[in-house]
Amino acid sequence: MAYENLISAYSLSPPNYPLLFVSLITFAFGYIEYIYSFALVVREGKSPFPVWMHTFYLAHDSTYCIRLFIAASTHDWNWFLTGMSAALLVWIFFELLNLYMAVTVEREEIWGAGARKDKRNDKMGMKSRNGIGRPLLDVVVQITGFFCVVNLFISFVGADCLFEWCLFTFVVMAWGPGILWCTREDRRGCSVGLAWVIVGGTINTFAPWSMWVMAMPETFGGAWFYASGIVFTAIALMNVGVVSQSRGNMTKDAKQNVPIGPVAMVGE
Repeated sequence: MAYENLISAYSLSPPNYPLLFVSLITFAFGYIEYIYSFALVVREGKSPFPVWMHTFYLAHDSTYCIRLFIAASTHDWNWFLTGMSAALLVWIFFELLNLYMAVTVEREEIWGAGARKDKRNDKMGMKSRNGIGRPLLDVVVQITGFFCVVNLFISFVGADCLFEWCLFTFVVMAWGPGILWCTREDRRGCSVGLAWVIVGGTINTFAPWSMWVMAMPETFGGAWFYASGIVFTAIALMNVGVVSQSRGNMTKDAKQNVPIGPVAMVGE
């Protein structure tokens, strides 16, 4: 049956404390990255992640949130399956918040002047002269497309590819933001602290002690796994350089230059 290898790895009889600890650290990296995203778009009006990352993550997380919930119901509500489904539900909430901010706050930058905010009719600037139809349609199309990609891949290789897909989400996080950061004229929507968190999350993903290697050593831990880890860690480090060398936040609000969170103290 699907997920049996993960159910066995995460069995609490007896508990594998090193695996549980490193899994907790891995989830913490993922949550911190998305908390940064929401905080930056609220404070500076720009997200550190391109909209396609939000739509990809939403498609991935909603797929496995549902699949794992169904699987948990057939496995006597196994703690790992149930907990994983609940954890993904929290990420879905973060992703929906970020997509909401993309459509309402960032849409002119993302979709151009055709989605410009109309401050004449809305003092909060939440409406547009041409409506939000185009941004909403684009988001729905992206989510639908990614949803098909994720589920098509699952149909090819089987539902047991949960950890493979989870690995891809960290790979996307390692290189995706840098593509956007390179196009920006200043540091608004970017963060050196976030960039270092992503480096840490990437190292944690491909390290010999990662939850992937510890839970499924027969699948992860080969030469390509570690070679890819070196490449994506290097990319994440390059993104730190991109943000560090970018101009300061060009804004009249001085508080925009205050680092977000204690992690950002490493060099905002």
